[in-house]
Amino acid sequence: MASKIAGLKGIRLILMLILLAWVVTACSSPPPEPTQQPQPTEAPEEGQTITLITPDANHVDNDSAPKYQIQTRLTDFQLLSESEGLAWGVTKNELRLYLTRDNGATWANISPAPNVQFLSNPVYGKGIFFTDPSHGWIIRSAFGSTETIVLRTTDGGQSWKISSLGDVNTVSSVYFNSPKRGWLMTSWNASSNKENKALFSTTDGGATWEEVMQNEQYNPNFPNDSIPFAGVTTGMIFRNSTHGFVTMQTGALPKIFMTKDGGKSWSLGPAFLVNERLEDCDRVITGKPEFFDASKSTGWMSVGCQKDKEKTIAYHGYFTSNGGANWKFASFGLNAQAGVNRQITPTFLNSQIGWTILGDTLYHTVDQGATWLPLKESSVLRSKLLEYPEIVKLQFFSTEVGWLLIEKKEDKRSILLQTTNGGISWRVM
Repeated sequence: MASKIAGLKGIRLILMLILLAWVVTACSSPPPEPTQQPQPTEAPEEGQTITLITPDANHVDNDSAPKYQIQTRLTDFQLLSESEGLAWGVTKNELRLYLTRDNGATWANISPAPNVQFLSNPVYGKGIFFTDPSHGWIIRSAFGSTETIVLRTTDGGQSWKISSLGDVNTVSSVYFNSPKRGWLMTSWNASSNKENKALFSTTDGGATWEEVMQNEQYNPNFPNDSIPFAGVTTGMIFRNSTHGFVTMQTGALPKIFMTKDGGKSWSLGPAFLVNERLEDCDRVITGKPEFFDASKSTGWMSVGCQKDKEKTIAYHGYFTSNGGANWKFASFGLNAQAGVNRQITPTFLNSQIGWTILGDTLYHTVDQGATWLPLKESSVLRSKLLEYPEIVKLQFFSTEVGWLLIEKKEDKRSILLQTTNGGISWRVM
């Protein structure tokens, strides 16, 4: 009996030793290889990575403000100073609007409420306008059963107030010359070279709007002081509360109309003369006038010679030194542009200094476009244009600071670049 018990104890001892050895081996062996997790893929409309900060007045310039990074697709921008600017895009019908005050190092999300839906990406001067970093407006055109609405902010996008325009037509242009005074043009019954037009004005920052002109009853056979039905609006600008301009595309040649009473009555401005640089064009095209100085006495607008068969546009300019009373043609020594970027016009800082991109090279002029010199090659600019070959917008705020937005539309991707030395070198913002 004793030997039997001893045998059982021996078996137990052996089992305990085996169990102990297994436990020690399990504790000392390396952990199993983790299961390979699928890497996150970029959403269809994601793009540039930006650093956001809490959109609070106390945090906009505060290095200690909470920060986080997101990826977003940008479709337009606007410089407001050398260090401040806006950039935006629409994702899932929601407008994503961002404001930077530090050259893009950080951004504040100043988007309106997501329940305000957008069917398309707003364009500056048509769907978005800011007079300064604090005062801005977003116009959402009517669609479906919704009417045209105007969102306005007086605190840099921390809060937005909403008002109705009382119009269900498409917004074609918006301009404010002060935080209180602004104009908004709508159109309907539009075709390639004609449209009905209505002009609204506000004197309280967009809270209320008054219709000051409409051309639905326009009759070219009778005296009329409204903008005619013929022509599609391409831009609108006001020098002050009374004097303004509207540019229009009318078939082969553009036209400019002027007002001296805040938009109530309009007259045809100086003609776009067909000179030797424009006489062979299938169509002459232009955008809105831009003024350079605070008094809005000097300014310019681009004029393009479009040739349909070659699918090219050669750009020149019209410049004014007397507030738009007269415009002088300036011939640019530029080759005609073809391809996806042929609609991108040169940009001017003043009546002499300007920039343009041809291919992957940035050109600079200091003599009103008479001569253009290529700037030193930027490896960043060249490489990014290979990735994102479509130019969305080029803007300079000073002789040193400029922004460039480029994209690859088929991939729904974009990237924003900045220069601080006049275009010689660029960095991704």
